Amino acid sequence: MPIKKIKKIGFFLSLFLLLFTTLLSAKTVKYNLKIHEKNVNFTGKNIIALGINNQIPAPTIEATVGDTLEITVENTLDEDSSIHWHGLLLPNDQDGVPYLTTQPIKAHSIFKYKFKARHSGTYWYHSHSGLQEQRGLYGSIVFHPKGGERHVAHQDHVVVLSDWNDENPNQVLANIKKDGDWYALKKDSVQSWDRVLANGAQAIENRLNTSWTRMGPMDLSDVGYDAFLSNGKKENALAAKPGQLVKLRLINAGTSTYFNVEFAGDPMLVIASDGVDIEPLNVKRLRISMAETYDVLVKIPDNRSYELRATAQDGTGYSSTFIGSGHKVFAPDIPRPNLFLINHSMHDMKKMDSSMKEMDHSQHKMMMPKMSQKKNKTIAYLSNYKNIKSLSNTSLPKGVPERVVNLELTGNMERYVWSINNKTLKEEDTIFIRKGENVKFILINKTMMNHPMHLHGHFFRVLNGQGEKSPLKHTVNVAPMETIEIEFEANEEKDWFFHCHNLYHMKNGMARFVSYEDSTQVTDFTRKMLTQDHWYYGADVSALSQMIMGRLRASNSRNAFVAEFDYNYKKEYDVDLMYERNFTRFLDVYVGANIERAGSNKKQEGTAIIGVHYILPFLIESDLRLDSKGKVRFGLGSTLQLTSRVKFDWVWNTNKEHRFGLSYEMTKNALLTIGYDSDFKWGAGLRAVF
Repeated sequence: MPIKKIKKIGFFLSLFLLLFTTLLSAKTVKYNLKIHEKNVNFTGKNIIALGINNQIPAPTIEATVGDTLEITVENTLDEDSSIHWHGLLLPNDQDGVPYLTTQPIKAHSIFKYKFKARHSGTYWYHSHSGLQEQRGLYGSIVFHPKGGERHVAHQDHVVVLSDWNDENPNQVLANIKKDGDWYALKKDSVQSWDRVLANGAQAIENRLNTSWTRMGPMDLSDVGYDAFLSNGKKENALAAKPGQLVKLRLINAGTSTYFNVEFAGDPMLVIASDGVDIEPLNVKRLRISMAETYDVLVKIPDNRSYELRATAQDGTGYSSTFIGSGHKVFAPDIPRPNLFLINHSMHDMKKMDSSMKEMDHSQHKMMMPKMSQKKNKTIAYLSNYKNIKSLSNTSLPKGVPERVVNLELTGNMERYVWSINNKTLKEEDTIFIRKGENVKFILINKTMMNHPMHLHGHFFRVLNGQGEKSPLKHTVNVAPMETIEIEFEANEEKDWFFHCHNLYHMKNGMARFVSYEDSTQVTDFTRKMLTQDHWYYGADVSALSQMIMGRLRASNSRNAFVAEFDYNYKKEYDVDLMYERNFTRFLDVYVGANIERAGSNKKQEGTAIIGVHYILPFLIESDLRLDSKGKVRFGLGSTLQLTSRVKFDWVWNTNKEHRFGLSYEMTKNALLTIGYDSDFKWGAGLRAVF
């Protein structure tokens, strides 16, 4: 037989054996998940939460690259649910966003997901229906590489971080829709003037500067949480022996909490970000945004139990995971940020993270893999991406069409509306791209909140100054007043969700569909189901000794119906009924009617009104209106937070009417109030907000 023919047969035989071996090594991995209600008690109070297989967090899904996952999900709830496989590359119809990629799992029904494990790393899964994730529907995913892990450790553990509130998350959202500072008192972060003065000249200057630019006092979190959890507990324990190297797969499954993670022993060695291996970094403290994952290595030096502490960025609490055995060694306390000494400039935002500068920690040498000792340097605080470097070249293909998309992250904290390019998902839902392009998103944060932006179905490069080794991620945090550029190869099809992973921000408009032009499947029904603009209702009513006054409001992102009324016990009243349309963060236009009954004859009169509300510097609310009798009225008013519990309200208008009052906040719903009205004089009583 000719040698050429023998070689050819040998080649095909080798190829066949390779394929046969691959098929033998790959397997089908099956999981059964049951979604159900679950009783929990994280705070001393029994609450009905949501769980999977009677667990919070849900069971870890494990597989090896090349395996096929078959996951059967049974929904026992009385409402629809879903599972999104966060960070995984998988077929579009398995992604798990109801109505966009995958049908919802209907109440009391079963859905089967099937996809291959295409890439290794640490990922997670969660419900993408409503705010179910906040109630406990989240779990971890670990995909192992075929040839074994790059970094071999004695132990390998998942640590899922989360936030918990005893209130129903829909009520939480309703509360912050009524008042963006609803949870400030609960968190002891009220930005009152007595605290401003107590913090000195710099705090006074900051407050005046921000008020002049019509920005409210700064905070780092919208919600006041009752507990922070690690693997479903406030305090968790993992066994390890002295000298062992432990791999921790950190997942932030929080709904709206950033965590600062620190280990009580030597610095952590960060080896992967969002499931992708990176050049190892020695890090003392690591900030992890919602929806991100990091893999770290820690060494247990002796017979003690070392704390891995995850502290909420706003300093309101933490969870602990103790690793090892014996006497506890605690991680350092992190002082609460002093919000009074931080202004809204990018310069001061960076000052807040001043400790993120690299510093030499040669005294903290670790017995880590040799590659970690290349530079004897430790990052004190890894709070951004500038030091993260890919192991390989991540450059996009050359010579292909390019598309650049500018995306401003915008919002209105007073109305609690979040948007992209000043438009909510309801108002503008789609970013079109074309397969084969290189796509760059320029993310410009115009707000004073952090936004962790997540793109489904793709990894993107974060352009962080590392050139061809820019890291690959699926979620990127965009800090206040910061601009970050990401880019990716458009190599998929159909439609993928892109949104802020602060779920309360996503729910209120900060999201888009990323749609491939030639294969998009977005329909009017999709839009109807995913771009619902819910209405929220609130009331502020005072029952005083001389009068009853109040404000009733029903609103969504742009529209509001408002009733304002004054009534005294002589059966005199003044009522404004208005429809408002919001145009910008500062401007509302309204139309409506004024109905008044006053004077000796008690005659009722009504006029049509049209006007504008506009926010002036120092957050003074102005009101200019014209009525159907041709009369013009101009008014001013504002609220000053004097102490944590005492507010001063005042209003004035050109009809020579004025009112001022003090309210003492016993709870968010009940206040004691005293005040003066130019028509109804002095009075005191109870104020209810609901």
